[in-house]
Amino acid sequence: MNLLDALDDLLLGWQPVFAHKRSWNRARRLTLGMLMCLRQHLTSQAICASGRQFVDWTSDYRLCSRCVWNPHSLFDPVFDHLPALLSSPTAPVIAALDDTLCPKTGRKIPGVTMARDPQSPAFHVNLRYGLRFVQVSVLISPPSPGPARALPVRFELAPPAVKPNKNASEEVNKAYQQEKKKRVLTFVGREAIHSVRRSLDERRDTRGRQLIMSGDGSYTNANVLKHLPERTTYIGRIRKDAKLHWPLPPTAAKSNGRPRRYGSAAPTPEEILKDESIPVVKVRCFAAGEERELPVKVVGPVYWRKAGVGMPLQLVVIKPLGYRLRNGSKLLYRQPAFLICTDPNLDLPMLAQSYVYRWEIECNHRDEKSLLGVAQGQVRNPQAVRRLPQLQVAGYSMVLLASLLSSGFQRTAEYLPLAKWRRKAIRPSLLDMLALLRDQIFARTVSNPSRLTFGHFVDSSPADTKSTKPPFAAQTICTLAA
Repeated sequence: MNLLDALDDLLLGWQPVFAHKRSWNRARRLTLGMLMCLRQHLTSQAICASGRQFVDWTSDYRLCSRCVWNPHSLFDPVFDHLPALLSSPTAPVIAALDDTLCPKTGRKIPGVTMARDPQSPAFHVNLRYGLRFVQVSVLISPPSPGPARALPVRFELAPPAVKPNKNASEEVNKAYQQEKKKRVLTFVGREAIHSVRRSLDERRDTRGRQLIMSGDGSYTNANVLKHLPERTTYIGRIRKDAKLHWPLPPTAAKSNGRPRRYGSAAPTPEEILKDESIPVVKVRCFAAGEERELPVKVVGPVYWRKAGVGMPLQLVVIKPLGYRLRNGSKLLYRQPAFLICTDPNLDLPMLAQSYVYRWEIECNHRDEKSLLGVAQGQVRNPQAVRRLPQLQVAGYSMVLLASLLSSGFQRTAEYLPLAKWRRKAIRPSLLDMLALLRDQIFARTVSNPSRLTFGHFVDSSPADTKSTKPPFAAQTICTLAA
């Protein structure tokens, strides 16, 4: 089974999502058009790529604004194939959580906000307009040590609350404060974690599996840690000066006043890094293109007031690794990583590898915005602003899943040859998949002459070897001779 056949089978699973078959045909056609079009990935470009630029395009634009369909259901094929992609029947489901800003230029687009530009330099923060999205990707690791593949399963729009006018009533201001709390990124991320957990519980093969969710420091707070669903473990960064506590020792005698909930103060993560008395454990995991040994310090269980007294944490400090830019150059060091895990008994190699694999979601953001043009569509309908990027990300996830089902994690002979400077590539990139898809689509079209429509290039007039003279030519010549 080649890549195009695998993608067709996955898109066929979208048919129950839509109420009518014609709506599914439009969604399938627009998804393939968004993947195949070049330059800007607009709805009009997708219509032209699918060969429908000479017919009425109204129904294609109304797919995301009027048709009734649930965007979460577009990611169901990933959950259906998840048991076959995991290493064992009891292996946990590893996922990553992060947010991204899709740049926009229009200020009147629903949901557009002014946010920090992630590409701005560290010494000068820039602002720009854009749409905020919270994404959850499932991380699929290969059987042998190697890079994982991140499959998006959620892509939620997180617009800020609209601030009322200064002359608004008190009730409007209170409603704004309540809406503002529900629109923060951590709240949207928490709802995305619960949505993924529900999708896993709806399937028999993934119902009892543990969900290991990794996130950055912006999601490591009370809003997420205190509202985790069942059978869910969270791994996230923590501040180097975070105030931690040891467990409260059991005491027989009761003291006067309010009972204590936390023990004595524990050292901060930075103090643990500098403490030579704490032993260093070597953990092997795949990172930066090869299998490496990470020097790790583990302390636990400890308690953090933002997580609450009912959640013992495991503190993991990854010491900075040394590297050289070239042979013989100065030895440089990366930044240390301070992590907490809500499961104090989680296996240390699994913990470190799960967080290292989190980098794959950053690769998802780059592919979605740079190569697929997510949120480039020029739509103004509030429902279309939310749905069109979700349709694009769902198509991107189907392409990655089709690649795993057709050729696994390695490059095969069916992919196009690589350039000389990329001969050491281990797995196919998104550009390789899109190039292979275009090649297979064109080959299928050429192999079926009924699909070719070159009739307008044929001239049906008879081919004369000599040009015909006008009927009055002989009379004119005789007149001039006289």
